[in-house]
Amino acid sequence: MQAFSPRAGGQRRSAAANPLVILLRHGAVLRVVWGYRMSSVSTLLRDLETTMLRGSTDDRGQILSRLTDLFLSTAAQMDDAQVGIFDVVIGRLSRAIELKARVELSERLAPVPNAPAGVVRQLALDEIAVARPVLVGSKRLTDQDLVAISAAKGRDHMLAITERPDLGEPVTDFLILRGGRIVTHAIAANHTARFSQHGMGVLVMRAVQDDALQTALGGRGDIPAALADQLMVAAKNSARRRLTASVEPALAGAVDGAVERGAQAVAAEAQIAGGFGSVNEALVEINRLNDAGQLDEQAVMRFAVAGSSEHAICAVAVLAQLSLPATEQIILGADRDAVLLVGRGLGWSWETVASLIGLRKDFGKSAPAVERARQHFRNLAQPTAQRVLGFLRMRDAQQ
Repeated sequence: MQAFSPRAGGQRRSAAANPLVILLRHGAVLRVVWGYRMSSVSTLLRDLETTMLRGSTDDRGQILSRLTDLFLSTAAQMDDAQVGIFDVVIGRLSRAIELKARVELSERLAPVPNAPAGVVRQLALDEIAVARPVLVGSKRLTDQDLVAISAAKGRDHMLAITERPDLGEPVTDFLILRGGRIVTHAIAANHTARFSQHGMGVLVMRAVQDDALQTALGGRGDIPAALADQLMVAAKNSARRRLTASVEPALAGAVDGAVERGAQAVAAEAQIAGGFGSVNEALVEINRLNDAGQLDEQAVMRFAVAGSSEHAICAVAVLAQLSLPATEQIILGADRDAVLLVGRGLGWSWETVASLIGLRKDFGKSAPAVERARQHFRNLAQPTAQRVLGFLRMRDAQQ
């Protein structure tokens, strides 16, 4: 970085433009506001004058640190004009100090609500080690500042900006447009960031061909219903494409069914969330049995035969390593084959699976339906069922 010089273009700076002169003119005000003794302020200003004219880089770093200390100790009591004085002086000194000192300055100013805005912008446009603290944490950077910095700098600066809380729509729109795949993933994973209708639409459109972006968007709660439906279709297609690429053609039907069950489980989660308190007691008991080594297939059958749906669902969820919403959908949902696949995958008997079928309220319990289920269960190869169960676990873990 070019050393600071008291001359510019061969001409001495005018007194009016000299930041030291500005600070000296406000010396009386500063002494009153800060409560500093006159000798302390005079010493600081004298050191500053000497440093700006003849000091080394280390000298400038030390005087800048003292000025920053002085600013931070009284920042809460300063008005805009007083902060502006420091903006000019610190900004001038910070251009003539080494990288380590600039990083420290950025870290110290980032959390200050009324930090000198010009200095913060200057630091934000510096190399990423300096810029990162203020890009992530300084409230002095406006949406317009962030867009301008994104346009002027590269991906590292954009990634730092994606970590800011409560990013506004102008910023997220620009990052989606110019940031590239990695930046897009990062901004989608920021759950406090706000998106315009257009911006969210672009994200969902890109997610059709981007599994990682699907995962990032899957955790958001602000996706409009129409776009959420598109995202669900994209997720199902991606899941089907990944799984069918690794299994033999004979399993294609089972794969399609597993994908549909995974999607239904996601939809069911919102429906049972409000009633989760009713199964909390059952879950506590099931966890106690599991910790004591007493939770097994026989326990599942006992709960099911007794008609205790909550205990049976919680027990199957723990033993199958699935979430409660997914397990409830498997046992009580519209797909009659789901419980057969899980039961066979876990190596359970038909009697246990039949007891779970008996928990259904509206369908699947007639004698012909149960007999068809028994035949299907007996014809179902356990390795096939285990693969489908593994896929359900994988999909469940991604929700």
